[in-house]
Amino acid sequence: MTRERMECQLSSFACSLRARAVKHWELRTHSYYRRMSGFTLLELVLVLLIVAVATTLVAPAIGSRFTSADPRLVIVQLRAAMEFSRVRAIEEGKEGVLVVAPEDGRYWHEGGGEGGGIPPESGVLVARGRFTRETGEVEFHFYPDGTNSGGEVLIEKPRNEGGKIYRLTLNPLLGTATIRRDN
Repeated sequence: MTRERMECQLSSFACSLRARAVKHWELRTHSYYRRMSGFTLLELVLVLLIVAVATTLVAPAIGSRFTSADPRLVIVQLRAAMEFSRVRAIEEGKEGVLVVAPEDGRYWHEGGGEGGGIPPESGVLVARGRFTRETGEVEFHFYPDGTNSGGEVLIEKPRNEGGKIYRLTLNPLLGTATIRRDN
């Protein structure tokens, strides 16, 4: 073989190798860009439209859930206030009074201290006890020996809103406050 022919063969071999490498690189980068190209504007707009429609359908239900007070939560908070009054009466060694005002939807510790309110949307508040003021407020007395004056507090939801009744009963001898749900 002559030198010229050898160079020609080597150069064609090198040319073919170079052509193959370039072609392989182009294919690789083309598929890379194809994978990384992302979404079209139309696809993004459709997804945003679907999310907007779903939000408008679900938002009123979620919003009303958060704005309406849960009667279970309210009755548990009232029970905690009663338990606090009982413990405070035992620790201080003197009688404590928790006042519940059904007309106002409020309760508080007589003689200062924290109280709370009952939102109207949580239901109708009814309180019954041994000590009732002329204004309709009901006093629940807690004694240093751990007992109380007894009574009960109800939160009634109207039938068109679920018709649930949550009853908080004070046991005068044991000094306990128990919650029961009536249908």
